[in-house]
Amino acid sequence: MDRIPLFATAFRIFFLACAGHAAVVIPLWVLKLNGHDYAPTEVSPLVWHSYEMVFGFCRAAIFGFLFTAGQHWSGKFLLGGNSLFLLFILWLVGRFAFFLPPALSVAALALDTIANLFAAYRLRHLLDPQRKHNHSVVYLFFVYALTQMIAALMAVRTELSWHYMHVVRLGLIEVIVFIIIIAGRILPFFASVVLPEMKPRILPRLEKWIVPVGFISLALFAASPYFPHGEKYAALSFLVTAVLHAVRWFFWHPAATFRVPILAVLYIGYFWLIAGFILLAIAGVGWIPLSPAWHMLAIGAGGIFIFGMMTRVALGHTGRAIKASPAVVVSYFALGIALLLRVVLPLAGLYHEAYAYAAAFWFAAFALYVVEYGPILSRRRIDGKPG
Repeated sequence: MDRIPLFATAFRIFFLACAGHAAVVIPLWVLKLNGHDYAPTEVSPLVWHSYEMVFGFCRAAIFGFLFTAGQHWSGKFLLGGNSLFLLFILWLVGRFAFFLPPALSVAALALDTIANLFAAYRLRHLLDPQRKHNHSVVYLFFVYALTQMIAALMAVRTELSWHYMHVVRLGLIEVIVFIIIIAGRILPFFASVVLPEMKPRILPRLEKWIVPVGFISLALFAASPYFPHGEKYAALSFLVTAVLHAVRWFFWHPAATFRVPILAVLYIGYFWLIAGFILLAIAGVGWIPLSPAWHMLAIGAGGIFIFGMMTRVALGHTGRAIKASPAVVVSYFALGIALLLRVVLPLAGLYHEAYAYAAAFWFAAFALYVVEYGPILSRRRIDGKPG
């Protein structure tokens, strides 16, 4: 596997798998909702859909980014060749778990969980005592892996399924905290390189608190079903989180990035993170339905930020100019339209239209990624460097 470019570095295979997965599972989900169940699962369509998006799609992106950036953060080789192939196969087997008979389904989910254990072992170099700023990423990955294990157990054991959706949503919040940490490290740097005159302001006091507040919000949401008025406390924490990130985003001068689409899409994704937390706070006190709020966070922050990172990293780490092609810019707009359709139409009572139209634009964006980036990711770097 060491000689196959697709398995040279984690972002290659996992970004391509992430996009391919996204382009397949959302159309399948919408077909299931409309009574065309071409790929029946052993669990309800909602269980399959939610698990796949949080622990299939998002985890592929996390693997791709963490094991690529992590090698620069730690200064050590983390994953590639045969070890990367093994992690990918374990992840891939998990994607078929709910289509299999019960006994095989449990085995496939077990392998999906083992993928996290293997990944955690390979991430151990990020726990170097001399680089404590990397520790929070590893700790968060442990929490995310535990959340996935609990969600998988609840999915196959009906007597434990009473809080399944809460656990999956907890997993989504953990993905968003990953984005919070990663964005703080890369967005000001990217902007200062591409737009030297921009000079994003980093507020040390804010940065000191922004990640801990994210973990506090995560903990409050995790505990919210189990104590009186828990949902309201979680909603308040989401509102505080949104305010902190709005201040952070404002001082990063986002308007200056709009003329560089491959950078602007990351800032826009971060804006949807802020909007998502605000909607969750509003939904937490019962003023709007929960589904649009969660999808604002999932598609807006998760989908758009992840997509933006996949387009940028794939170019930069293969030695190419970091500039979005016209097709990729179209895909940015397609994802933005998918988000607005999925969030706004249900508020008007148009649920079926929201699912179908948003899915079409989502599919278009990720299908374009596969077509545009498949050849890039499967070939060697054009500058002849390893990776």
